[in-house]
Amino acid sequence: MASQKPGLIPTGTTKFYTMIGTPVIQVRSPLNYNRYFADHRIDAVMIAMDVPVNQVKTHFEHMRAIPNFGGCIATIPHKQAAADCMDEMSQRAGDLAAVNVVRAEKGRLIGDMVDGLGFMLAAGAKGLDMRGKRAAIIGGGVTGAAIALAMAEAGTAEIVIKEIRARRHAFLKQLLRNICPHIKISFELTGLEGFDIAVNATPVGMNDDPNLPFPTDTLTSRTLVADVFTNPKVTPWLAAGLKKGCKIHCGVEMADGQFGLMGRHMGLEIPDPDNFLKILPRPTGWIGEDA
Repeated sequence: MASQKPGLIPTGTTKFYTMIGTPVIQVRSPLNYNRYFADHRIDAVMIAMDVPVNQVKTHFEHMRAIPNFGGCIATIPHKQAAADCMDEMSQRAGDLAAVNVVRAEKGRLIGDMVDGLGFMLAAGAKGLDMRGKRAAIIGGGVTGAAIALAMAEAGTAEIVIKEIRARRHAFLKQLLRNICPHIKISFELTGLEGFDIAVNATPVGMNDDPNLPFPTDTLTSRTLVADVFTNPKVTPWLAAGLKKGCKIHCGVEMADGQFGLMGRHMGLEIPDPDNFLKILPRPTGWIGEDA
């Protein structure tokens, strides 16, 4: 009998990882990790699970009791609920009150939040330097807050966040000023002129949604237009930017930036995430590969 290729056919020794959210039809990480496992002969598998909002705690309670459970990636809308299930988490995850990657370690769950780091890692690989720059972020939820935090750490001079929930304003101000006391923060986004980057951190435009998260009539070609969602690769927001002559930064690139960060947190032997985009060849058929 031919020997099996680890990462393709699970056995009793296979380490397994989950990716939870609802819906999960749009997620790409399991396919990318499973290809990585197969190409590097790692006896592991990642499974996408559509977990109802009220079952996140139950999921983690079951997983922590399974010896060959390695970890989990949490996507929308479970990042805050995942944080409530952790035994330990990083400083930034605690600051954001959210977790998007979990490592299982002897029955304990250890969380981190790398949305913002992944966004900035991928953007930095394209030459983006946020020092002294102006940023507009549409959406002040978990992902928007994580990106804003990473931008503040990178020396951004001004961040304007479009967030209609007033209760998030005080949280975001305190979060960012703890990192950079002199950063200029506001929540009145009236137009896109004069910004160096404009990020959509809302679900608007995801999957088959044709809508835009913000009017683009004031958008000019000087602004880098970014989105955090991967499906479609070019969202309506990014397409509007292209029509204005803008450079774009797509959600697939952000996902690439998080691959090494998440993998290393889950205990996988993946190259240093600071060099990940440069030194790891993408496996054939990598989701997000340029057409």
